[in-house]
Amino acid sequence: MPIITKVDHERREVQAIAVGPVSYADVEEHIVQQRRLDSVSYREFLDGRGAGLSLSPAEVRRIVELLREMSREAPLGRTAVLVPSDYAFGMVRMLEMLLEEVFELRPFRDEQEARAWLEGNAAKGQAT
Repeated sequence: MPIITKVDHERREVQAIAVGPVSYADVEEHIVQQRRLDSVSYREFLDGRGAGLSLSPAEVRRIVELLREMSREAPLGRTAVLVPSDYAFGMVRMLEMLLEEVFELRPFRDEQEARAWLEGNAAKGQAT
C-alpha cells in the first residue's frame, strides 16, 4: 500500500508515509482507514517525499467531497503534508483552498516547519 499509516491514540496523532505512485484509490483508502481506526480528528503528519501523486481534477473533487462528508460525522484534525515537488505542492495547496472551511490542511517543503505548524507553534499566516 502506497500510504503506510501509524496511529498513536495516546498522543492523538497520525504519522503516515506515502511511497511510490499514489492514486485516488490510495488516498481514499487512507482516509477510510482513518475512519475505521477512529483517528479522523487527530493531527496528521504525512510524509510524501517518496511518492508521486497522480490525480485528475475529477479525483481531487471526489477527495474534497469525501472529506466534507467525513467532517459532518466528526471534526477533522489538522494535516501537514511534506511534498516532493512543485506539482504535489500545487495539488495539496488546491485541496487546502477547497477545504479551508472544513479543516486545516497545508503543504510543506521543510519537515521542521511542517511539524512546528502541526503542533500549533507556527505563527498564523506564516508563509510555507
